[in-house]
Amino acid sequence: MWPNIPEDVIDYVRMVVSQASDETTERLSNQPNTRETTLDDALINAVARFAVPTRLSSDTIVKIDVHNIGGLRQWRRWELADVAFLVHVSVGGKPVVQKIGLLQSKRLYPENLDVDADDPVAFGYGLNGLINPPETATPTFRRTTYKFTEQSIYGAIAPDDEQLERIEEFQKKFGESVFYLLYHPPELPFERTLPTVDYHSIRLPRLGPRVVRSAAVGNVLDNPLRPKRSPNYREIQLSANSDNWRLEAWAADLLLRCKVGRQYTKEDQELITRLIERRTGPIGAAIRINVVLSD
Repeated sequence: MWPNIPEDVIDYVRMVVSQASDETTERLSNQPNTRETTLDDALINAVARFAVPTRLSSDTIVKIDVHNIGGLRQWRRWELADVAFLVHVSVGGKPVVQKIGLLQSKRLYPENLDVDADDPVAFGYGLNGLINPPETATPTFRRTTYKFTEQSIYGAIAPDDEQLERIEEFQKKFGESVFYLLYHPPELPFERTLPTVDYHSIRLPRLGPRVVRSAAVGNVLDNPLRPKRSPNYREIQLSANSDNWRLEAWAADLLLRCKVGRQYTKEDQELITRLIERRTGPIGAAIRINVVLSD
């Protein structure tokens, strides 16, 4: 049975993830063509600021651990997810329950579809590409406007998406544990022109990162009446309906309260093996929320 998590723990985790969400939205707002992996890194690095044991008024200790393999992720695509959230609850130092929720991250593309792509060749050159760039890499800084509307698409979600098929197969066997983390600008419509003349500081955006069930994406792509193309913002919102959560609400109010995700025990070794040890590419990052309840 999942224990009762004190409200101050829920509030603390919500605050941590909310600040991290602000960081990713601020990054997307100021760098509207940034790649998805950069947004993942911004999220993880923001959470890592709170990676110290914290005693709350309920006498509960919360310790957030973060593991991020960083740029190595540029070499592969993920089978299931980019970011794993794990919750470990113990009482008096004795582990009692644990669960996992996985997030497959995708970003909303601007209307001009200009988004930096992962470049394995450039990645292989490392810092040499910065120290000795080719002549063709000389920046021109042409004026470019990035517009986002409800018709903007999630360009990395393709029709007949093999990744979505793998997610659905996994969930049929192990239960719902994989969700989509969708990165957005602070609001829609949104527009940003580069080169910029200012910097946007973002706090509690109206939109920002949202979490939806994988079925919300699958139902759009499986619709035989729509064209074979990437889903847009409006389509996903209609499909998700009320199951369209702010990232901090998903992590604190749902995952911590055992309303989403997959609870696991030592008997679930096959599950953990599939998630961690035997995947074609590792999970890009993991955030573990350790909750130590008083006796």
